[in-house]
Amino acid sequence: MIRDVVVVGGGPAGAATAIHLARAGLDVCVLDRARFPRDKACGEFLSPAATPLLEDLGVRDAIDAAGAKRLEQVRIFGGDQRLDLAFPADADAPPWGYALSRRKLDAILLDAARSAGAEVQEGVQVDDLVLDRGRVAGVTTRGANGVRDSIRSRLVIGAGGRNCPVARVLGLQRRSSRRRIDLLAHWTTDVPAPEAECELHVGRVGYVAAAPVEGARLNINCVVPQTTLQRSPDPTLVYSDMLQRHPSLARWIVGKRAEPIVATDITPLTTARATADGALLVGDSALFLDPFTGQGIYLALASAQLAAGVTARALSASSVDRATLADYDRLRAREFRAKQRVSVAIQRIIDRPWLTRRVIRALRRNRELADTLAAVTGDLVPADHAWQLDFGYHIARAAI
Repeated sequence: MIRDVVVVGGGPAGAATAIHLARAGLDVCVLDRARFPRDKACGEFLSPAATPLLEDLGVRDAIDAAGAKRLEQVRIFGGDQRLDLAFPADADAPPWGYALSRRKLDAILLDAARSAGAEVQEGVQVDDLVLDRGRVAGVTTRGANGVRDSIRSRLVIGAGGRNCPVARVLGLQRRSSRRRIDLLAHWTTDVPAPEAECELHVGRVGYVAAAPVEGARLNINCVVPQTTLQRSPDPTLVYSDMLQRHPSLARWIVGKRAEPIVATDITPLTTARATADGALLVGDSALFLDPFTGQGIYLALASAQLAAGVTARALSASSVDRATLADYDRLRAREFRAKQRVSVAIQRIIDRPWLTRRVIRALRRNRELADTLAAVTGDLVPADHAWQLDFGYHIARAAI
């Protein structure tokens, strides 16, 4: 039996791609080595522009029912400087984003893929690709019982995140030399946290992000250079030290931490292309930006939508070679290249605490620039809008 599409990875990118393709009448099989629901290290924030995508997938009501928090603004601290960025109103998206644990979000999306008609196999590890005269023609798998098998398909979609086996075998990923580690822990609280905002605290070494998720839980991430853990290899000590550097976080942390700290490599990565003969990549497999901008889940859902359109057309024409799938690369470049530039620019700022303080002061003086930044990071306007307004120049001039 030859399937139409095998999707490797059941996270937001893979599940969303499966929903779109199954609705189009294609035979879709989703494989994931985990069993859901499962926890996943993540900032767990969906930017405002993700809401229309959730509606298109038919899961927005389920997201609300799961207790997702609506975050209306981002509060950024740099030393003694503070900046509040409120998301602007938009015709297509609400002026708030969602915060929901990946344990809840991923299970909702994967259930929606099943309901759309996709087959979902959990606890299945993809080890390699099946090649037919140089073209990807399926995957080889290993189940929880160790039994090896293969699944043939007309197209393979890699949605396995940063460590996606499809991307690994094809050799398409390029990782930044600026290695970063995210130390994440969920906390329970005795006092409800502010529900309409998340906070970002930029310090001398890395930054801390705090946001409420469903129930009385908090998601608190500490992002540090890999060299920090090389000097002090105990993640618990590094995490504790990062929180102590930002005393204003104390109002968030009431009660005890509910889960142990999870350390995850979040080094940014890109791909020169996200396609090959018989295969393509979606979500973090193809592009992973610094999480400070909070766009990871939006990019996953948006890339799934782009990939599904190209895939459906390619399979209808019985042509899944790289030349045909190149439309996906062109769409990705148009949609995400400017976002990548914005992410890099922001990262260069927060790597320099003195510059962060100056930029925050500049944005407080110039609300037009601040509103532009909020709209761009909320995915409410195209990221290239910032460059068309000479955003970087005005920020640098205002900061000086």
